[in-house]
Amino acid sequence: MSLSNITAYGNSDGEFQMYYGKAAVKEGYYLASGDEKFYQLMGNNACYSIPELLHPEDTEAFFEAVKKLDEQPQCLIVRLRCYNDEYRCLYAVLKHNGKVFHNFRSFDMEFCEIMSMKERFVRNEDFLHKYREFMTLFPGMFLEYDYDSDALQIYEYCNIKYSLLYYSTLEETYLNVQKSTEITPEEKAEFQKFYEAVKSGRDHFKADMNAVIFDGNKAEGIYKCSCCTMFKEDKRHKVVGLIFITGEKQAAKTYYLSESAYDPGTGLLNKRAINEYAVEKIQNRTRGLYLAIIDIDDFKRINDNFGHLFGDEVLSKVSEIMKSVLDFRGAVGRFGGDEFMIVFEGIESEKALRQILGVMNRRIQWAFQEVENLTLTTSIGIVKYPEDGLKFDELFQKADKSLYIAKAKGKNRYIIYDEKKHGVIVNENTSDKGIGLMVTISDEKKHTAVSEFVLQLYQEGRQALKPVMEQMQNYFGIDGVALYSGSDLKRIESVGNYVNPIQNLSCMYEKSYQEFFSAEGVYEESQIIRLENKSPLAYQLYIRQEIGRFIQCAVISDGRPLSVAAFDFFNRAPKLGTTDLGLIKIVGRLMAEIVV
Repeated sequence: MSLSNITAYGNSDGEFQMYYGKAAVKEGYYLASGDEKFYQLMGNNACYSIPELLHPEDTEAFFEAVKKLDEQPQCLIVRLRCYNDEYRCLYAVLKHNGKVFHNFRSFDMEFCEIMSMKERFVRNEDFLHKYREFMTLFPGMFLEYDYDSDALQIYEYCNIKYSLLYYSTLEETYLNVQKSTEITPEEKAEFQKFYEAVKSGRDHFKADMNAVIFDGNKAEGIYKCSCCTMFKEDKRHKVVGLIFITGEKQAAKTYYLSESAYDPGTGLLNKRAINEYAVEKIQNRTRGLYLAIIDIDDFKRINDNFGHLFGDEVLSKVSEIMKSVLDFRGAVGRFGGDEFMIVFEGIESEKALRQILGVMNRRIQWAFQEVENLTLTTSIGIVKYPEDGLKFDELFQKADKSLYIAKAKGKNRYIIYDEKKHGVIVNENTSDKGIGLMVTISDEKKHTAVSEFVLQLYQEGRQALKPVMEQMQNYFGIDGVALYSGSDLKRIESVGNYVNPIQNLSCMYEKSYQEFFSAEGVYEESQIIRLENKSPLAYQLYIRQEIGRFIQCAVISDGRPLSVAAFDFFNRAPKLGTTDLGLIKIVGRLMAEIVV
């Protein structure tokens, strides 16, 4: 594709068109975090470094731009290999984001597809004209507050023209109200509510304020304000609101719409409000409804090591990220402490949900990346209505148990409830076998179980593979088990929620990779980075599949791999005792022999 004439490129039909996307770049020029549009654009290629994705003719220009970032943000046109392995022509803006770690100055890359610029401009111009007409028809005024500048303004529209009625900072307005002798204590208290709602980033709120507060306005009386907070790039961006000069107060509404429904620390809905919100959505049979319970991993340790003020900052930032990513697709509430609940609405598929969760998790991990000795992650348990239950209590219990499983499997993950895998959820007082998780299992029980697995495999052969694989997950806390066999080492069976599952274990044909295996045909690895130079193919496969540790048992004959049984841990590298490793190897070697 030539940059001089891109007519053919512009006329090509693609399944995805990106108007705008943004990503952060870390050491090695790998992508650390991005928005949903960006990850849609990149697809599975998001695991590669920027130089690997750039068109060869654009690499030099890219590195030249990076060298000049200290002078000012850099703008360039590049071709990037995207989701379908084809290059797309993008306008890119590079600028430092203030994060420095491992001696690498991180920077952001903002992308805009060249062929969409004209269409985007015309479309936005049309939207702007349309909504100015709507605003002209509105009989009241508009309120706007900018978090970056602290600017508070009130304006109106007449004949689609903007007319400013009041402009000041929120802090200056607050001080003037406190000093004023014309404003009653009750009216000052009402403005105080408005001030606190803005400062906490409350989602939606109302306030009745004396017009004297905004002394530049032509109107008099009480301004009835209805406001909401907007988010951008994982932080509070603006507060926008409507001001009604006259009219009766609205009748009492549901609690989650009241002034008492918000958590004072984060501006999210409080526990009662988010519960009632979820119940109402269930009663209304809302489409695409998912319930998620979220914990910040090791939050007590964060408070102990960094102090409670920093802990509050973490809570606030995580809240902002969840609200920002969720956008209009539901509601977020805080249960207290580091516990949250999200009600997702209108989610088209589990794939779409995973996309949202992936973006949310990456942004949370990236938020405090520059803080030394801090790893910020979350554990999430998720259920779907009505598949997993018709009542809130039933759904909540299953989501709570899924969260428990996520934590027991090493944290930093989400578990979407699956009755076939996790079993029927039982009461707290009954056995936990039903949820597919055995919290504490003695070595004696493990030896007995493995003996039974071996006998079952010998007697039933391939028919016993999947049941044994599922039981191995439960007994040893393994995230996924996969079997590869045949002339191309194709994946023939697996259990576990794999991301980007490996379909062919082609790295096994490399002599450099086979050298990792012991004489017994076993390879265990807890530092995937070791593979980056010696077996780049294996490294890319495991990074895409989000593997943190694995144990592989292979049948290799005369340098030719015949089968592999892989026991995988996702995004973590837990320590395993000698007993566990020995028992896993016994079962793994037998499974590999059965599928030859």
